[in-house]
Amino acid sequence: MKPTPYIETPFLGAAYYPEDWDESEIPRDIAKMKEAGIRCVRIGEFAWAKMEPKPGQYDFAWLHRVVDALHEAGIFVILGTPTACPPSWFIREYPEAVRTDIRGRRCQVGTRRHCCSSSPVYLAECRRIVTRLAAEFGRDEAVVGWQIDNELYGGDFALQCTCRACMKRFHDSLRKRYGTVEEFNRRLDMNIFSQMYESFEDVQCPVETWNGPQLHFEWELAKEQAEIDFIAMQAEILKRYVDAPVGTDLMPLGNMDLEAIARHLDVVQFNHYNRPDNLIEAAFWFDHFRTLLDRPYWNTETSTTWPGGIKMGFPLPPEGFCRVNTWLAVALGGECAMYWLWRQHWAGHELMHGSVLSPSGRPVYSFGEVQRCAEEFRAAADFVNGTKVATDVALHFTATNAMLFAYQKIVRDTNYAADVIHIHTALTKRGIRPDVIGASHTLAPYKVLFSPLMMTMEDGDLPRRIREWVADGGVWVVGPMSDVRNDIGAHYTNREMGFVEDMLGIELTYLVPTDGTDLSAAWSDGTPLTARRLAECYTTRSENALAAVTGGHSALVGKTLVAQFSYGHGRVILVGTLLEGDDLARIIELAVGAAGAARYRASGSVVVVPRAGDAGEGVILAEVGHEPGTVFLDAPMRDLLTGETYPAGETAVAPYAVHVLRRI
Repeated sequence: MKPTPYIETPFLGAAYYPEDWDESEIPRDIAKMKEAGIRCVRIGEFAWAKMEPKPGQYDFAWLHRVVDALHEAGIFVILGTPTACPPSWFIREYPEAVRTDIRGRRCQVGTRRHCCSSSPVYLAECRRIVTRLAAEFGRDEAVVGWQIDNELYGGDFALQCTCRACMKRFHDSLRKRYGTVEEFNRRLDMNIFSQMYESFEDVQCPVETWNGPQLHFEWELAKEQAEIDFIAMQAEILKRYVDAPVGTDLMPLGNMDLEAIARHLDVVQFNHYNRPDNLIEAAFWFDHFRTLLDRPYWNTETSTTWPGGIKMGFPLPPEGFCRVNTWLAVALGGECAMYWLWRQHWAGHELMHGSVLSPSGRPVYSFGEVQRCAEEFRAAADFVNGTKVATDVALHFTATNAMLFAYQKIVRDTNYAADVIHIHTALTKRGIRPDVIGASHTLAPYKVLFSPLMMTMEDGDLPRRIREWVADGGVWVVGPMSDVRNDIGAHYTNREMGFVEDMLGIELTYLVPTDGTDLSAAWSDGTPLTARRLAECYTTRSENALAAVTGGHSALVGKTLVAQFSYGHGRVILVGTLLEGDDLARIIELAVGAAGAARYRASGSVVVVPRAGDAGEGVILAEVGHEPGTVFLDAPMRDLLTGETYPAGETAVAPYAVHVLRRI
């Protein structure tokens, strides 16, 4: 693991674009940064034209002056590779490198990420500018980190780029996965609609729903791999020259294989812009990014106020929102929180986006909250740096299933990320801090594992590892809509589920949609259960049934909807519908209680983050709903931010409060 050199953590930072400003403005910006408590700035990610104003003519002098001035003031730099914004001279010379849709329309230049990551000429130019930048600043002690490009993900236009390079990559991907076109036709059942292909080169970009979800899945896999390869290429170049950690700032999107990306990186970087009404959902992404590498992540972008392009993204947040939003990144396992952006653009793009300073250099209304966070980070540094988030509960979330659900929702209104986040929020509100893990993550540290909406579980050796983990004593909550498709999202033809039916000795007999009024269900104690969106009706032994269908179509009545099984030394809880409210709470309590997993009793919207390490044990509390809450403390604790001592027992948590509590 590469450490973060030279800079004390946790720290505040901001994105800074000195290329937007006359150099005479830089001293004033730096003075305000020091006043705000900013310790680090991200620069360079969109500045290719200024670094290389003409082909092969480099100008890094201006960048050296900025980096040196910042360093002299005690402010460090995360340097971005500028590959998101190729200059106009490149587009004139290589128009074929621009992203091109199925109708031959090229992406508008002047945005960003407008070149295709499969284009050979674009890749060659990227290698050249990244190499020159890395050689120039690779040993500069002011540079404490590197950011590859900016927010690499598919996006609608990117997914539909059908330039020659994209199509070649797509066909090569199919050839690598299936070997022969005959096997491709067989696996994807191309008998439907007479789609049988004679060669891979005949396979077109799927743009219609009727192309079928499997072909859409293959297309997305190829496009995703293009971006992963692009990241890997730049990471390999940078690591030849630089000492500081290398990362790439990622967005809260499910259709990128974050585990695969992280294998090429030294540090995970993450951007988010959650609103006051859904700030609790940001915890899901922090809980996920925390698991990707064995080192603290960097929250490289969030807002002091709101996001905004040509208009402000949401109304004025309540006082304290900036502070709790900033702290959330560090509480959940990060070592920095960085704002986008330092100084609002004076012309061009995103003129209404939140910032630390206005275009005229005046502090925004939440400037005091920024300063307070900087002071509090210093006060809590020893505890934050000397502990890690402690949890023995995990929740599955995978890019494979995100891509499958994008084109095959199974039932109406399914949104993979939103539905998994719904369960995560229920765990959070019950004082349970889960790790959100991908398919390849180890299961060893956990007592409880939730696997909802895992449409396919044919992801590496996951079935074998789950069987072994449960047999060793784990409690597995699986479903709904889990293990019902193979590795490409197609039905099984000799069974309904991949391995769960065999593992538990049950049968998934019917899967039906429901709005909750066309069938009724109840728990075994007679309490009504509300089935949402679908009902997976199982045939099980009566002693395994926790809930069953009690009314509706006669073929469904009596079928099991929720069941519990012993397996080795462990337990499996099979859930056949989307639950909420008291129904979901019942499953959570059953699983956590059976496993004896760690949790704090909490109410309201308090994010509870147990932490432990060489600096002791304790808990960080962040109230994110702007409402009163409570937490039951299991021991006396002292708040490192205020010095106040809290006894064991129920503790009130005020709206938007933050407490860093160490066990006494």
